[in-house]
Amino acid sequence: MATNLQGMDMNQLQMILNQLQEQLTSVTARVNEHDGLLARLDTLEKENSELKKLLQDKDLAIQKLQGAVSGHVVPSGSSRPTAVEGSTLKTTTGSMNTKATKSPSYANVAKAAATLPDPATEAKQAKKRLAIGRAFTTAARKGPQGYQYVYIGRSKKIARSEVRSLLRKAGVDLGRVLDICFPASDVIGILVHVQYVQDFTALLEACEAEFFFDFDPLDPANIADPKYDSLTLDQRTVLIMEFTATRCLQTLAFLRPLNVSGVGKYFVEQGWICDEDLSVSVGDAIQRFAKKEPKRANFLFRRKINADSANEDSAMEQ
Repeated sequence: MATNLQGMDMNQLQMILNQLQEQLTSVTARVNEHDGLLARLDTLEKENSELKKLLQDKDLAIQKLQGAVSGHVVPSGSSRPTAVEGSTLKTTTGSMNTKATKSPSYANVAKAAATLPDPATEAKQAKKRLAIGRAFTTAARKGPQGYQYVYIGRSKKIARSEVRSLLRKAGVDLGRVLDICFPASDVIGILVHVQYVQDFTALLEACEAEFFFDFDPLDPANIADPKYDSLTLDQRTVLIMEFTATRCLQTLAFLRPLNVSGVGKYFVEQGWICDEDLSVSVGDAIQRFAKKEPKRANFLFRRKINADSANEDSAMEQ
């Protein structure tokens, strides 16, 4: 190689460098073009999914209308009118028979379809009835209590709003989803009640989703940021524990106040936060709830509020 370079003059070397630069520019342009094509394919895939959903909704509406039409068609009369003299009477009778056997108008069909029960409304009413029933059910009969993260895969960077949209399309009851987190670059964590885990996994299994049942949020390998590559294993272990605790505390800060205690106990059992962190989060939740519903908060958390007040008075006296 050194001998070949010595045999070249500067003009030839400059020419080779120019050719390499042109090839590099060409390859870069092709890569950019491929990235654009992939982005367009992603957009087309999303539009295709939305169109399929729209077609399914329209097919369902058509089936409802067809059912309404078949249920409201007026049957033709079984008896025929007797012959009478006079063409005028025959014409009138024939016209009446024709009107009687006509299909109902679109207005009548639409009116009949409007009286059909709305599946979404029925589902909401069923949820309300179940909520009322839980108020009159003992704790022992309610079944297992607690919360759990179900970890599923992800193929790209995705926002929480898009995750919720996809879960809704899969049939998931979003009212049962308490939190969506991203504990690793290729993993999504979905926090649900333990009694909903089986239904949730069944819905996503039907979509051929990938599950990570043995996923450990405290695994140092979950740290994907290159700026931490120089850290030792012990340092990465401490760092992932800090990341996990911060994420859990943020979740507790945005949860409904009445869910904070139960979810926080699950976090403590998993070793993600400590008891002191849970106490602080529960106290913050009580304050948030007291601002929104002071009377109900005083009824539900009377002992906790009185204990906190006593501690504050004791601290002031000291």
